[in-house]
Amino acid sequence: MEAIFSNDDLAMEILSRFSALQLSRFKCVSKRWKNLISDPSFLRLHHQRSQLRGITTLLIQQRTDITGDRLSCRMSFFTTCGSFFEDDRRVPIMIRDSFPASGVVIMGSSNGLVCCRSRQTLEQRMLVIFICNPITREWISLRPTNCHVGHIFAFAFYPFGSSSNKASCFKVVSIQRQKYDQNSYSFVIYSSETGKWKTSMEVCHCKDDLNENKYIHIKGRFYWLTKKQRIITFDLEEELSGVIIAPGPMLRYGVRNSDCLGDSDGYLHYACVDESDLRVWMLKDCHKLDWVLKHQLNLDQFRVEGQVMTDYLQFSIRRVGCLPKDDIFAPGYLALGILTFYDEVIYMMRWGRLESYNFRNGVLKRHHMLHAPFLDHYNYVPATVLPYLATLAANGVLKVKQNSIDDLISVPATVLPCSATSAMSGLLGLIRSCGFVASNSSSYQGRRKRKRIKPVSSPHF
Repeated sequence: MEAIFSNDDLAMEILSRFSALQLSRFKCVSKRWKNLISDPSFLRLHHQRSQLRGITTLLIQQRTDITGDRLSCRMSFFTTCGSFFEDDRRVPIMIRDSFPASGVVIMGSSNGLVCCRSRQTLEQRMLVIFICNPITREWISLRPTNCHVGHIFAFAFYPFGSSSNKASCFKVVSIQRQKYDQNSYSFVIYSSETGKWKTSMEVCHCKDDLNENKYIHIKGRFYWLTKKQRIITFDLEEELSGVIIAPGPMLRYGVRNSDCLGDSDGYLHYACVDESDLRVWMLKDCHKLDWVLKHQLNLDQFRVEGQVMTDYLQFSIRRVGCLPKDDIFAPGYLALGILTFYDEVIYMMRWGRLESYNFRNGVLKRHHMLHAPFLDHYNYVPATVLPYLATLAANGVLKVKQNSIDDLISVPATVLPCSATSAMSGLLGLIRSCGFVASNSSSYQGRRKRKRIKPVSSPHF
């Protein structure tokens, strides 16, 4: 095995197949491995393969009010990784433990970093934005200064630089109604390159109210979904905005969890569900506004009766004190709401249970959630659902910065416990499965411990 890892190209080919959490442990094996895993070319290769494997965890948060400031937020996670990466099952717990404050409101997730904000209460009136790295457990805080911001924020992290700069950076965008014009929106941008907040000169004229937790970032553009099936766009580089009319039939007013935005292969997708069908459109050209109907499913295959419905009704009575709707016992009634769409998979809740439907293979799958047995269909605020991808590309981005504009706070990274023997044994198993070495190769036994020599005490005179 030493001969295999003497070749850097072959070593990178093997190590890039591991998860970000496992590679964080492998850094403890030797200084050479640490330098190899930290190499920019390896980080790019591992990031590309992590994207092909799919998301690691889905972040879900339900709130009882719009801003999340009056009452506590309930949060739950579920993991979508396969059994190959058993350590990734710890990622949801690490995300929960990485938040620097209790009761934070999750705002965004991008390439391994998570953005959230503090709750504005009587004790804490100042708004604070937190950027967290769950793998390294690093975080920094940003305080908006000399600008007018609301409570809706969007987040984007460029691990290998943006079109204007090759260095890794992240940006936070606040969208809010103008002070003196309630029929238009303004934008405030924070860039880690400058460490400053800047109010954009761009103004977007739109009377619709925004869905706070229904936005997406694709190829340098932010998209926010309004409550009247319009999409507000904002280009980060050009600082230009626009309004796109979403396709499909008009949904009933007041129906929550009936539409969402998504991303697949770098294209904007819009999904909606009505009384009979679930439809997914793709925007082929953001300039020509060319929408194409990509998927359509009849909802009859999702209708279920029996114990699933009974369990959710009992849960609703305990939570709300009454039944959510009078027609919930109507024949053929279906409690179904879509949450998000990512990589040809629609995530939805059906009778309070979290499920996903893969359009590639037609598989309907139920997912286990931590800290919450059910999701509320009739919550006042729809649930925030964000895909999270664990990747090493986010390591080292959050550093301590002190300047006169922002008060940034950082905590040192938590060193993950590592056993060289366990790390190498798992690595050897992958090498054997890939056919790089014979199955009868000797296993790694760890470094040989040096014999401890007892010091000789000097004689007393």
